Amino acid sequence: MRRYKILAVDDDYASRLLLKKVLEHDGYQVTICSDGIEAIEILDKQAFDVVVTDLIMESIGGIELLEKIKQTNPEIAVILLTGHASIETAIQAVRLGASDYLIKPLNLEELRIRLRRTIERMELERRLKEAERQLTYNATIATANHEINQPLTVIISAIEMIRLELDKLGIKNQRIHNYLELLNKSSTRIADILRRLRSISSPRIQEFPLGMKMVDIGTSEPTVSVESKYILVIEDEENIRKIIRSVLESAKFKVILAETAREGVDLYRADQRLVEVVILDFNLPDANGLQVLERLQKINPQVKVVLTSGFNVDESIQEALHQGAIHFIRKPFNPQQLLDIIRKVYFYHTSEKA
Repeated sequence: MRRYKILAVDDDYASRLLLKKVLEHDGYQVTICSDGIEAIEILDKQAFDVVVTDLIMESIGGIELLEKIKQTNPEIAVILLTGHASIETAIQAVRLGASDYLIKPLNLEELRIRLRRTIERMELERRLKEAERQLTYNATIATANHEINQPLTVIISAIEMIRLELDKLGIKNQRIHNYLELLNKSSTRIADILRRLRSISSPRIQEFPLGMKMVDIGTSEPTVSVESKYILVIEDEENIRKIIRSVLESAKFKVILAETAREGVDLYRADQRLVEVVILDFNLPDANGLQVLERLQKINPQVKVVLTSGFNVDESIQEALHQGAIHFIRKPFNPQQLLDIIRKVYFYHTSEKA
């Protein structure tokens, strides 16, 4: 599981030590510093996911630090801490791109919750950007194929027509023949490049000298191994999400969590190639299981969905199973029941596809 990197900035020695102790206890990789100037120097040398900073500091305050971070690396999330709260400051912080704003003295549990939500939101935004990048790539390649293949077809046909005309006229000129052969090979190469670009579903970027970047067209796209696949858990109860994640990760499965139907569908849309199984709570605050199942099946008709519920919704569950859900686990369930079903669904269906 990835350890997120956090930079904690506070000019109070005890406060920054407390932040480091609490956040490291939660599994984060934490670096601390005493002011905004030192924070900027550290950010120039290291990459961080989140900056947690005091608002009022002697050298560079939290607002100025926030501005500098958003100018140089807008992907970093910034959480501001202050003992001098005001509506104007909060509005300014949000307008400048702060992810959250907490009042001192800190409620440590609230800090944990806010930080976890910030990271979950970052991950969702990253996946959505990746999905948008994929859609842009697909649209670009489709346009290129259409617009280039049209004149390319004319060129290839024209090469053959020139050859026929030369034969009719009885012209035997090796130099002209070589030129036509060169044109034909180049046209065929262009057609092959377009075909390979069209077949790439997840483009890999290659770095070249002078900062150039190009898509690696290769010869074929590597398949995703079973070991690199994930289980997506869509569950609105936080404690149940944690339990399911703990049980699955203890059995070496990789897990992605979603709290709502919308978040779960967005994550699946972005990462469907990596998701082997979806564990779906039937009763979510923003949609029921049948609605979510239908949305997932629109993205991938072969999606494998295991339903869970603690409510008496037998008729709806039967309908969902009839519509393509693979299994149903009634709450409460024990860890072994969950693992038995997931192993059966996961390994049986992946071996079927192999």
